[in-house]
Amino acid sequence: MNPKYLLAIAGTMFTSAHAFKGEMSASNYWTDGGSPNWASQTVHLKDSLTGSTYEGKLLGGFNCFHETSEGNYQFTANMWKTKDGCHNIDFLGALDAHHGYCCGSLPCRFTA
Repeated sequence: MNPKYLLAIAGTMFTSAHAFKGEMSASNYWTDGGSPNWASQTVHLKDSLTGSTYEGKLLGGFNCFHETSEGNYQFTANMWKTKDGCHNIDFLGALDAHHGYCCGSLPCRFTA
């Protein structure tokens, strides 16, 4: 086998490919007049690779996103914040992406 091909194969094995590379931001918390325990946020995602933007309402860690740029793509993702202040999202395979996170305040940049 050609050594160039071996190097290419080895390179793909040891580098990570990310399907989503972008930014996460969120609105202030809001309630719909119900219990304050059901406070929600609108979460915004911007994909730096495609320029696409998405938004969804975060309701207890479950979020349905819809595309706000050209296109009509919709997907579901799980979201949570850990005690150390990291914002996590699991795309559940949507956009060919999986788990990504960023730590600190929003907006923040992340890959998944």
